[in-house]
Amino acid sequence: MRTVTIVCFLWLSLAGYRANGQQESYTDSLLRILDTAARDTARARLLFLLSDYWADKDSARAVDYAKKSFDYTTTTPFFRGLAHFYLAGAYFSYDKKRSQQEYMQADKWLEPFTMSEALQYRSRAWHNYGVLYQYMDDNRSFVNILLTKAIPLAQAAGDNERVAWGYMDIGAIFMNYKDYPKAGDYFTKAIDILRNHQLGAKPVLAECYINLAKVRLFEDQAREAETPLKEAFRILNAVRDSSYLPVYYTVSGMYYIRMKQWDPALADLHTGLYIAERLERTYDVLSLQYQVYEVYQQQGKLNMAKAALEKAYISYQQFPLADNRKVILYQLAKTEAALGNYKPAFNRLMEYAQLSDTLFEKRTAKEIATLEARHQAAENEKKLLRLENRSQRQQLLLYFGGAVVILLTAFFLYIYWQRKKRGVQQLQIQIAHAQLEGEERERRRLARDLHDGLGGMLAGVKLNLSAFGYDKDHRQQADLQKVIGQLDDSVHELRRIARNMMPETLLRSGLARALEELCKWMNNDRMHVEYTLLDIPEEMAHSQKMDVYRIVQELLANATRHSGAREVFLQCSGRQNRFYITIEDNGRGMPEKTAGEGMGLANIRSRIAYMQGKMELTSHEGKGTIINIEINVTANGKN
Repeated sequence: MRTVTIVCFLWLSLAGYRANGQQESYTDSLLRILDTAARDTARARLLFLLSDYWADKDSARAVDYAKKSFDYTTTTPFFRGLAHFYLAGAYFSYDKKRSQQEYMQADKWLEPFTMSEALQYRSRAWHNYGVLYQYMDDNRSFVNILLTKAIPLAQAAGDNERVAWGYMDIGAIFMNYKDYPKAGDYFTKAIDILRNHQLGAKPVLAECYINLAKVRLFEDQAREAETPLKEAFRILNAVRDSSYLPVYYTVSGMYYIRMKQWDPALADLHTGLYIAERLERTYDVLSLQYQVYEVYQQQGKLNMAKAALEKAYISYQQFPLADNRKVILYQLAKTEAALGNYKPAFNRLMEYAQLSDTLFEKRTAKEIATLEARHQAAENEKKLLRLENRSQRQQLLLYFGGAVVILLTAFFLYIYWQRKKRGVQQLQIQIAHAQLEGEERERRRLARDLHDGLGGMLAGVKLNLSAFGYDKDHRQQADLQKVIGQLDDSVHELRRIARNMMPETLLRSGLARALEELCKWMNNDRMHVEYTLLDIPEEMAHSQKMDVYRIVQELLANATRHSGAREVFLQCSGRQNRFYITIEDNGRGMPEKTAGEGMGLANIRSRIAYMQGKMELTSHEGKGTIINIEINVTANGKN
């Protein structure tokens, strides 16, 4: 049963399976420690754990614990950011809009902090924020958030395992869209990261191998799935982690089904069923049971196939995924018809139709109920606000007289300071813009003069020399041909310089093609340039295209001249009126005290300032450099 599922991993802090008998003792122990904790930060962390524990079991409890943590974070901005993060997790399953708002509040509070823990929480906040977009069928936004926010923040935090999770999520999205080559590429990239950073014993690596095997099966390359499956089992057997085994045995069973090896397929599927039932992994049980049906159906054992489907359907009646129940009912109807049981087949089809109608009605009723609940909540908030305003009005009037003088004075001082500051900034931007425009005009003039003037003259000299050599002896002709060859090389170099000053591809074919040619030209034996161009907006003004091109050109030139890197990764993407540039290299990096100084970055900063953007640079000696740039772009060139 190949169904489209949301396979991303929700980055919360409490992971792992706990048996039901351990739940009460775990929460009780946390509450006892909470009663005796002396420091507010310790109390806050305990409340975070309690909220996280109940997030997928009892949302009301989770919200209550998260809100209590705010009482202990009033003087610590970092912990206030964590409080918003865990409150977002508590709202995650039933109020997606509020959850997204809380994740953005968490990022806002944590942004000033540069330590690894803050960067990890920001990465997780953006990731979960993107997952909520995926739940709303907006996979494009989720991928963009992963590539521009979650993964770069995890890289900056040095959390390679989380980086691998991000790439695995992207691979899962491509797999759901049946773009199996890209899915395989991202799963392979995640595997390489985990292996290169000594994370080979992590269960997440086993999951990467399992997903890679699934891709190979969907590509009808069953034999290519054997190796990743063996690697996954080796890791899971070494770490003794049974929570991943039901998924492993599901894919292993699929592999043997593709190979027409029925006995090994049934053996693995029944082993997976035993483990999944013991761990109470309901969805894994259903997936495994459906694969058992596939075995019997392909063998022509229709009665046994029917029995497997009926077991799956009994479980699905208590499971919320109604779409998959519809698949089971449809297959049951086909199986009954194949057995000649036409009345039961008709009954199953009627159930299928009724479930489709009921599912539509439930979704409509749920949407209406949600709108009504939001309306009632808004009305209640207005009533409370009116009552609070009435009780506070008299008290506020007592302080109003003195406060208004202070506020007016502060306001005028603030306006004066802001105008002065804005005037200086505008002057600096205008000067920088004038300098950049002057440089571009001079580049165009030099490119035109070199190409049309000096280039034409050199071409004429070459023609005259070629004609001059006809009546010479063999040796003189050889010397002359050598001079002509050198002149030809000079003409090619002259044209290369002219193109570099004013790229013709940008004028002819647009920004995306120009950036692609630039990356290919910079790629050589000494430095490999890998690039990804997503949704490059071609409707923006030519001057902005030129600014973006020059920024990327300078970034790649810096990597070539100064970093000593062997690998460079460049990503450019556009979304609405924003343009994002990320470049990462594995070069020698820079000392923290001098990071961002020199190396041609002054010109880049001038262009970014003019486009009202911002740049973040992360670099350490011996560990490479990461630069993230975000700039404003519009169709008419006005920022």
